[in-house]
Amino acid sequence: MSEEEKDLGGSMEAIDPDEYKKMLEQAKNPGSSSLDDFDSPIEVKSTRHLEIQQEQIEKEQAKVEAVKNAHTAANEVFDWFESLILAVVFIVVLFTFFVRVNTVDGTSMDPTLKEGQKLIVTDLFYKPSYNDIVIIQAAKLDGGKPIVKRVIGLPGDTIKIDFEAGLVYRNGEQLPIETKGGYIYEDGHKINSYTNRNLEMISGEEYVVPEDSCFVLGDNRNASKDSRDFTSICYVDFEYIAGRAIFSLFPLGTV
Repeated sequence: MSEEEKDLGGSMEAIDPDEYKKMLEQAKNPGSSSLDDFDSPIEVKSTRHLEIQQEQIEKEQAKVEAVKNAHTAANEVFDWFESLILAVVFIVVLFTFFVRVNTVDGTSMDPTLKEGQKLIVTDLFYKPSYNDIVIIQAAKLDGGKPIVKRVIGLPGDTIKIDFEAGLVYRNGEQLPIETKGGYIYEDGHKINSYTNRNLEMISGEEYVVPEDSCFVLGDNRNASKDSRDFTSICYVDFEYIAGRAIFSLFPLGTV
């Protein structure tokens, strides 16, 4: 027995030549393997099904987005319509219960207010104050039609007018007079002229404003029927004050 035969196990038995060839190749290159060792070829799978799945996902997402956008647009239209309805309701309630529109009739408040001017008037939580422009309405006042005047005196105030000088006094102090821009300003607001028309008041006489009443004058002092007329207006009871003018609505240049 040769040395080579001893190394292979001490005896030589008959083996398949192909198997013997594989044994020799493995002995020479341990760790290597022949393609013949694989029972089946490598399978290469297609990725088209993944692409189809992705396309389906994108289509579904597009449908969801379209529905969402349509819903959003519908909501915007509904919100706009709802806001419009609420605005209309608000305006109706506002002008029914809280404010009203009055039209200036005549020139007694010139140059502050012009004839035909539209005023927004409110009596909500209103308490008369000096220089307020008020709407006065009562059956016994000037035939019952609304008149617009300015508050000069409040309850307990002493009012005196010097008709010769055209000056008004409240509680012994003259209401400040100044001229600027071609206008006469009395106590900070425009008047058309000095107060020279006495009507039924006596020049220099002091008059005390009764409780819950006010003394009013028009800014067009010599063309105004107001508290100087003891017969038809005189002191104005608070219950006859329809409200205070807070805003000029028309003409647009007077807003």
